[in-house]
Amino acid sequence: MDKTLTRIRLITEEFYLVRDELNKRAATQSAELSSALLESEASNELVAFKAAVDELRQFLWHYLHELLGKTDNGIGDRLREYQMRRASQLLLALSAAHAYRMKPHPLEAGAQDAISLAEKARASER
Repeated sequence: MDKTLTRIRLITEEFYLVRDELNKRAATQSAELSSALLESEASNELVAFKAAVDELRQFLWHYLHELLGKTDNGIGDRLREYQMRRASQLLLALSAAHAYRMKPHPLEAGAQDAISLAEKARASER
């Protein structure tokens, strides 16, 4: 398994390098990158790459899910930590990217009005 783990480490590092390269090009050469990626050969490569990543992701999900069923390993805790960290990152990114405001439920607004009236009445009695 040592050779496999070494390959996994190398491929993981390479994935991050590719991601960083694409992010950098998208930030500095967005139009050129878009047109280059839409070329026939490049789009075929991207589709094949995505299919391979999706297939590996699905295999790993199943494999890790099977491991999580066993109580004699700590991989479940590490995986849950990663999932929580990733969910937090996504929520942070979404909240920063889209300024939204939740609308109060109509009953909540009515309750707030009733509280305000009760506080005013209590204040006027003093």
